Amino acid sequence: MRIAEASAHSTSVAEIVDRLQKRYDTTSGFRADFVQTVESATLGQKVESRGTVFFKKPGRMRWEFHEPEQLVVADGTFFWLYQPQDKQVIRMPFQQAFRSQVPVSFLTGVGRLDRDFLPSLRGATERTYRLRLTPRQEAEATGLLDLEVDAETFDILQATITDPLGNTTQVRFTNIDRTALPDDALFRFAVPPGVDVIEAAPAS
Repeated sequence: MRIAEASAHSTSVAEIVDRLQKRYDTTSGFRADFVQTVESATLGQKVESRGTVFFKKPGRMRWEFHEPEQLVVADGTFFWLYQPQDKQVIRMPFQQAFRSQVPVSFLTGVGRLDRDFLPSLRGATERTYRLRLTPRQEAEATGLLDLEVDAETFDILQATITDPLGNTTQVRFTNIDRTALPDDALFRFAVPPGVDVIEAAPAS
């Protein structure tokens, strides 16, 4: 995709970011299917997984990984990472997992694009915008976020996080549904019998 294609749009970067932020400001919650691809910069290996994700403000999300099975839940107080095959769940305080400069934070209602990130337009077509969001603070520790945004609805179609070591996590969203709010019960995690709870070390 050529950057020159962006000239076909009269919309500025600031306007794109503003409309994207407003789209999620006015969204109380949604569900979507996803495909996640994680690529190691050192090993050159790609690992693909898929599942369903739910978001609900304030500060709640649930990622159900079907292949392989794994569950990530944030309830606004704690962040839980449950790995059934290992019979363990990792728990950490929500504020530790979702500081405002963490790329996914604005989806949970914690961060704001205009306040916490420096945006730039990486490309555009008639149907999508490609944005790069660089955290204003601690960029060297949190990495970069690239978004593919629907030019009509301003839904996020794809998000790619590149960490400081060059590893990438790409998530592609499909079947986005904002018509019904996810049930609150989805964001409550109960530790299954026989599962060990591991408390994550505090951030340094």
